[in-house]
Amino acid sequence: MKDKKTIQTYVNNFRRRLSPHLKPGFGISCTVHPAEKDGAILEFSLGPSIENTDEYEEINTTVSGALTSIPQKAFGGNLEGFRFTGTNVIMEKDRIIFIKDDSPSEWSDAAAERDLVKILSKPSGGAK
Repeated sequence: MKDKKTIQTYVNNFRRRLSPHLKPGFGISCTVHPAEKDGAILEFSLGPSIENTDEYEEINTTVSGALTSIPQKAFGGNLEGFRFTGTNVIMEKDRIIFIKDDSPSEWSDAAAERDLVKILSKPSGGAK
């Protein structure tokens, strides 16, 4: 996904939807790792004193190639063999990493809402 306008619209929509769920004073920065083909990786960092900024890295040939430049614990070894479809999520302490394919349906406002629902904790059971 090389279309910066489409990526930025998604980032803005996701940030707008996530912000009300964060403590006051928490910010959301995004590092975008675009790929020539197959989509892009969005690395959201959350926390106090983090400014709402966006940074675009150089365009990688593939999404799996972009993943090799991101420190993460979900995937290891030779990542060039990985093929991602849809939206894949890696959640770490202060980061949310979305690996998104280049399908237009993965970059819409509705996709931002679906992705938010995926990451928010839902209460399970409990008293009524």
